[in-house]
Amino acid sequence: MRKVIKASVLTLIFYLLQVCVMQHLKIFGVVGNLLAVNIAILTVSLGKKYAFGASCITGILLEAMTSSVSGIYAVIYPVVSMLFAQLFADMSDEKREKLLLRQSDTNKKIRGDLNPHLRILLDSMCIAASLEAIFLIYVTLSGTEISINLLLRAVISVAYTGFLSMIAMFPARVYLHMYGGRVRRAMSEDKQE
Repeated sequence: MRKVIKASVLTLIFYLLQVCVMQHLKIFGVVGNLLAVNIAILTVSLGKKYAFGASCITGILLEAMTSSVSGIYAVIYPVVSMLFAQLFADMSDEKREKLLLRQSDTNKKIRGDLNPHLRILLDSMCIAASLEAIFLIYVTLSGTEISINLLLRAVISVAYTGFLSMIAMFPARVYLHMYGGRVRRAMSEDKQE
């Protein structure tokens, strides 16, 4: 239950930062996507279930507050986040650390294992790029011609989201207790068994 509360609080904090603070931190008139960063952090740190819950909450909050197209945020955030969760959340960090502790005697590396910080960066950028692509397709279907300026803004938004993820992942993962004591706790649990 504690993880659910922490994930919910983190999602609310990221949402409030996105709608209140990020409007004042524009780069070339472009805002980064802290909501994608939050979903990526939860995907890699806690697993797919928490990412799905956070993406649903994010979609509903955006739908209630800012949507001009009925239902789009409530659909695309969970769909896009779960698509990339299949790539970047093969297991939570907690399961990964326990598996690494069990495999430490054989010095084997988990197959396909990437650093969690790199997975958060890649996941947040993939989510942001997919959302930008969906919005560009929507703009095209509504009759607006895609210009170089729109494409450049989308690229800047994805890069800015990646930069934000590099900054936000460390305090968020500290809040989720992803560093430090868990490895010692897992080792003591294994000794007790």
